Amino acid sequence: MSEPIRILHVLTAMNLAGTETLLMNLYRNIDRSKIQFDFAVTTSKKCAYDNEIESLGGRIIHYPLYRGVNHLSYVSWWNKFFQEHEEYHIVHGHIGSTAAIYLHVAKKYGLYTIAHSHSTYGPLNLHTVLYKIFSYPTRYIADYFFGCSRDALAERYGKTILCKDNVRVLNNGIDAKKYIFTEEKRMMIRDELQLSPDDVIIGTVGRLTPQKNPFFIIQIIKELNRRNVKFKFLWVGTGELKEKVTSNLKKEIANCQAIMAGTRTNINDVLQAMDIFVFPSVFEGLGIAAVEAQAAGLCTLCSDTIPQEVKVTETCEFLSIHNVGTWCDRIEQIIQSREYLNRINRYAEIVTADYDIHKTVEWLSDFYQSHF
Repeated sequence: MSEPIRILHVLTAMNLAGTETLLMNLYRNIDRSKIQFDFAVTTSKKCAYDNEIESLGGRIIHYPLYRGVNHLSYVSWWNKFFQEHEEYHIVHGHIGSTAAIYLHVAKKYGLYTIAHSHSTYGPLNLHTVLYKIFSYPTRYIADYFFGCSRDALAERYGKTILCKDNVRVLNNGIDAKKYIFTEEKRMMIRDELQLSPDDVIIGTVGRLTPQKNPFFIIQIIKELNRRNVKFKFLWVGTGELKEKVTSNLKKEIANCQAIMAGTRTNINDVLQAMDIFVFPSVFEGLGIAAVEAQAAGLCTLCSDTIPQEVKVTETCEFLSIHNVGTWCDRIEQIIQSREYLNRINRYAEIVTADYDIHKTVEWLSDFYQSHF
């Protein structure tokens, strides 16, 4: 039996985040007798997916963090790595800031290279400017360009990239069957979180970072409380703003019943317990959490600053992140009309929209094998 094609994915860490979760969904469902994933990361810490990766036959490779001043040693590391590891044929890069460096080195050794954009840039600041400068040359280096949306491709590699043949919007597929709503699952999670069957649960899933706009969510909670709307809030995720968000909730909203659930591996189950999903991100490459919410049949309210491709069912709508009142008005309307109780099976819509992981895996497998 021949050895599987080994694909090297380049990231920062294999923790519970959007890009990493997509890769694990792909990895679990791909035919690993034909295609095997390895993961190059900068962190030396044990990550959430490391054990599973190794159990599936993958390797965790640690490469140095790029700091600018270590440019020569960084390039030297990648040269040495590709000299010693001839088993790789394809390098799939998910770290955009240094892709122009490691993909350039990979091409020197005859490897096929993919640059994958998972986000747009967001608000202009020093970090964004530096990222744009460092990532700009990638558009002239990679053999192929993937993006989770047209916006993610255009912002990273320029609008003209959308007209080229070596470009693909690779949908962030999910295992859609796992998100089909069932009353049994809903009650199981509500029991676990000590929520009653009649509680109206508004929720969100996302890292506690500025991109996800957590303080806007706090304003929504505060305004709904002011209007005497009866609900509880289920917040899934953690991140750099965790302490500030928690402190703000206690300080600004004394009577708020917010459940901070932290990171969860069973998002498909947790979504069953919610009634309304809010996703007011400042920017997104796509916003896979909103697709997951729709797959679970939730009323899904998204900011109008994220790609329109995220709308894959009629339960999704877009609202301005400049007007808290608009969000509260819509939430009140959903609650008063009991619209949130209309949880039907959305599986067929997810499949039709090409967001089922099995269709994504099928295409990606063919792509990898055709470039071997």
